[in-house]
Amino acid sequence: MDLSGGAMPRAGYAEWDEDDLADWVDERPARRLRRRPSSWLRVVLMSFCSIAGLAYLALQLEPARRPAERAKEVPSSVLVAPAPAWKPVPASPAPYALAGAPGSITAEARQHTNGAREDTLILGRFGDFRYAQVSLVQGQPESAGSFYIDIVRRAARAGLAVAHQGQGRLVATKFGTLEAAPLTLAAKGEQTCQAFRFSDADADFSFQGWLCGSSLPDDAQLVCFIDGMTLAGGTSPSLKAVFAKAERSRMEACGPVARTASVSVKPPARP
Repeated sequence: MDLSGGAMPRAGYAEWDEDDLADWVDERPARRLRRRPSSWLRVVLMSFCSIAGLAYLALQLEPARRPAERAKEVPSSVLVAPAPAWKPVPASPAPYALAGAPGSITAEARQHTNGAREDTLILGRFGDFRYAQVSLVQGQPESAGSFYIDIVRRAARAGLAVAHQGQGRLVATKFGTLEAAPLTLAAKGEQTCQAFRFSDADADFSFQGWLCGSSLPDDAQLVCFIDGMTLAGGTSPSLKAVFAKAERSRMEACGPVARTASVSVKPPARP
């Protein structure tokens, strides 16, 4: 074994001189430097893509957020109920009267916002042997509904319900031809009545109501009850003309006795 100099042989590197080794050492950093720009470029591209993605997502979510933001900015509205079309007014002095009606008559009045006036005369109470209610209107407060609907509304205002309304018919009176129909009003009990409705569009005058009894009033009783409706005080010239014309057309069968009988309160005869 050759132990000269005590040195181990350099395998594979013996042929390299110092210049070659220096070149190899100097070459490694250069290679690393050439790879660094590509790494930074990837980082920059990834950052750019991330920012672009977040910006796109924000744009997509923006329309969804805007309605909520606008809803927060709009102040809440306060709902105010409209003023009632009708307002109560003093019923005295009453412009109308029921001739031949025994006892006192209750009167109510109200005014519409357009100037129309309604006066309601009530004879007796629901369930009496003779109970009647008639509402007379000067002016055109609102468009009229069907006969049945108008009576249902009137009954509801009086605290009553319409249990049944029969077939309508036409009845001749001193004012002219009016609508009439058998009616059953109900509260705690029931009562048979005759419902009626009249309208004179030229004079802006109308009335409607019912006449009730212990049995169903017939047409003669209804006609004489209508005949007993008269003016009691100063009113408009057009209304005076309506009643003046009606007086000239008074039904011959409805004298004072007949009118009183149509509204008198009589208990049923005992068996």
